[in-house]
Amino acid sequence: MKLIVWLGNPGEKYVKTRHNIWFFFLNQFVESNSFWDFVYDNKYWAEILQINYSTISGEQKKILFIKPMEYMNRSWNAVGKIMNFYKIDAKDLLVIHDDIDLMVWKVQFKFWWGLAGHNWLKDIAEKLWTKDFARIRIWVDRPAIQSQVSDYVLSSFKKEEIEKIQDKYLEFEKIVFEVMENE
Repeated sequence: MKLIVWLGNPGEKYVKTRHNIWFFFLNQFVESNSFWDFVYDNKYWAEILQINYSTISGEQKKILFIKPMEYMNRSWNAVGKIMNFYKIDAKDLLVIHDDIDLMVWKVQFKFWWGLAGHNWLKDIAEKLWTKDFARIRIWVDRPAIQSQVSDYVLSSFKKEEIEKIQDKYLEFEKIVFEVMENE
């Protein structure tokens, strides 16, 4: 089983913020691929979607998508409980998150890179005792003044930025399907 975690902040006030860019992509991903919708599970503090996926080679895989419904820096509560219950290895975990340090509107996929100061990734890595899990990240811009980072990532995108984000959706979808195909 693969576990794909979409990091964001819960609640209506964060829906259109930079931190929640992945929830924006996730909604599009679920809708465009005719997957069932997420269901909230109080036991895991997360919205969960489980699909049976047929790979190109015909192999059947279970893929578990989760949206932790706690703030990003406490995402381990949901991730850890689900990984423990389903006995999922770190190598089968994909974490999808925003990043202010990439080049403009870049989507990047890598296995086993550094944590780059992200508290929510540090939390997951500390609890797993490894950084050996995959990540997809997308650039969401950087504020002019470093001390304004937390306010900035919790601010909304401008209209022209949303159009640029839309242009990245197919690149993002391709990467997610590659992860779903691979062992």
